[in-house]
Order: sequence, then structure tokens, then C-alpha cells
Amino acid sequence: MDSFVRRIYLCVAVLLALLWFGMLALAVHAMKPEMLFLTSAPAPVSPENLSDLSSFEEGSGIRFSTYHAQDGDTFSGIAQKFHLSEQTLRSLNQANDNTQPETGALLLIPSKDGIFHMVRPGQSLADIARAYGVSLGEVLQSNPQRGDSDLKPGDILYLPGAAYLTRQDLRWLALVSLTTQKGFLKPTTGRFADGFGMRLHPITHKMEFHQGLDLAPGWGARVVASQDGQVIFAGIRAGYGRLIILDHGQSLTSWYAHLDEILVKLGQKVSRGELIGKVGDSGRTTGPHLHFEVRLNGKPRNPLLYLVQ
Repeated sequence: MDSFVRRIYLCVAVLLALLWFGMLALAVHAMKPEMLFLTSAPAPVSPENLSDLSSFEEGSGIRFSTYHAQDGDTFSGIAQKFHLSEQTLRSLNQANDNTQPETGALLLIPSKDGIFHMVRPGQSLADIARAYGVSLGEVLQSNPQRGDSDLKPGDILYLPGAAYLTRQDLRWLALVSLTTQKGFLKPTTGRFADGFGMRLHPITHKMEFHQGLDLAPGWGARVVASQDGQVIFAGIRAGYGRLIILDHGQSLTSWYAHLDEILVKLGQKVSRGELIGKVGDSGRTTGPHLHFEVRLNGKPRNPLLYLVQ
């Protein structure tokens, strides 16, 4: 009899556990993506995905090379090898968190010492100059081809004489807060299934350039507007399936593809975080996911440079 009672208790416990996990899954599915970005943020931006540095090299006279980190490498050791300061390498490669480079990581190596800053969404030249303790005039003089009118995420600024900011520094946190307030939201929940850049296409099995990010939260998951904008396309397009394109001004657009449902109309204005569609597998896909693009002047840009992280 005791054995029978124990089996009954065990069955009840298992059922309660399954019920609890089911309720947890439903709660996560129902949460807005903007509430989840802190726990499912994209991977750090790598030097491979930085914007073209040719215009920066022409204006500053600084040249860049690349280095693949070896087993046991440290930023201090690599800096000594190239006759640079550790702070120079860390600032340029977005490693101001005291971590060491992973084996095989691609690092940018400058030809000149100094502090560098990679621009994030919402950051102006004045904001950056103020945080690093240099004058706006000095920033403009060191970066003659950079101005607020053409400053874009992923651009590199050279800041000679600037203070080195760690990620715990209040001035760094102030810059990051600008990005949090003005950056693009992750448009849906779920993992990043495929990144921006060259990849082996899952259908053609050929190396092709992937123009955006793929997120796989599951069929029917909410898709929200990453930023305030206006719907300039809402329909079906070859390859993309059901597609929404939002215009954010200043020649910047965001694309939301392979949708199951489109919940906005052409010409409609939408707010950052507003529901615009549902994840599906329309178009050329191997399964349900959201294909997300950011384009500047019609040219695909790495969305990770724009997303709040």
C-alpha cells in the first residue's frame, strides 16, 4: 500500500512540474521582445562586421591590419608585439571589460596609438567628446570626414588624448544609455539562428551573402517595429514571402520577412515596439523564422550595429 501511495505522489509531482514549465513557456512567449533583449542580446560586434574603414583611413592617415588571436594570447602581449598600448587595442576592439581575446578571434590592429570609439545608435559627436573628456573641435580635427549628419553606427572615431573608459565607468554607461533609449529593438524573441555576412545557404548549399539576421522564436511569435517609422511596403515579395518594410527617415529602413501575418497597412505610422506581424515561413525558407534587415541608402547593414545590446 505504501509503495502504491508513493507512486501516486510521484505521478502528481511530475504532472505539477510539467504544468509549471508549460505556464513558464507561455509567459515567455507572451512577453514583449523589448523586455527580453537584456537576456537574449546579440553577440558582440566583431571587427569583421565593422563598416568600411577606407574613408576613415583616408581622413586620419591611420592604417588597419588584422590579427587572429592565438592560444594563450592576451591584449597586453599583443599590444607589445605591435608596439601599441593595451588600452588602444581594447578600445578599438570593444574589449573594455577586462576580458582576454578568444583563440581565433579576429582583432583590428591600428598603425597608431590612441583611444578609439565605435559609434552606436543615438550617440552624437558632442556626446562622445563629452564622455571621453576631449573637445568637439579635437574630435572633428582628428576625424575630418565625420560629422553628425553622416555619422552612422559602426563608424570608428579616433580620439587622441582621450580618457580610456571601462564598461564600469559612469561616462561609458551614460553613452550606453543613449543607445538603449534610441537604438533599434530586437524585433522578436528567440535565438539568433543565422548572422549577417557570408554563409552556406541552407537551400542552395552555396556560399552566399546573408543580408540580415535570422531569429527563430517559433511559429506565430510576435514581431514588433524595431524603431518608429512608416510602412512603405506590406505584401508579398519573391524570396521574402510576406514582408514589411519600415522607413525610419534619413535613408534608413528595416525589413521583416517570412511572416505568417501582416498586421499593418501601407502608409501606416508605427511606434517602436508596436506589434506589426507574426513569425511564419512564407517565401523561401526551411522553417518558421524572422529574417530581419537594416538598410542604409538601400544597402544592407549589419543589424547588430543598430540593435540595443
